[in-house]
Amino acid sequence: MPTCRKCNAEIFWALTKNDVLMPIDVEPDPDGNIEIETNELDGSNRAMVVDPKQANLFGKPRYVSHFVTCPHAKEFRKK
Repeated sequence: MPTCRKCNAEIFWALTKNDVLMPIDVEPDPDGNIEIETNELDGSNRAMVVDPKQANLFGKPRYVSHFVTCPHAKEFRKK
């Protein structure tokens, strides 16, 4: 399992709608705003931002971007 190179938390990667890789916390979060669609052919993950206040109609786990929880997130931001 990949880990954050700054805080060593376990993460996984998912592509955003703009095809940019985003680190995602491994543990689901019921208050999260990201749902993951996994491509069954190649195993890639696609991150879809959802409204965390909406009912979870399909029962999918929700996640949080690691940029939200990492204590070193500012160090990764582009200047």
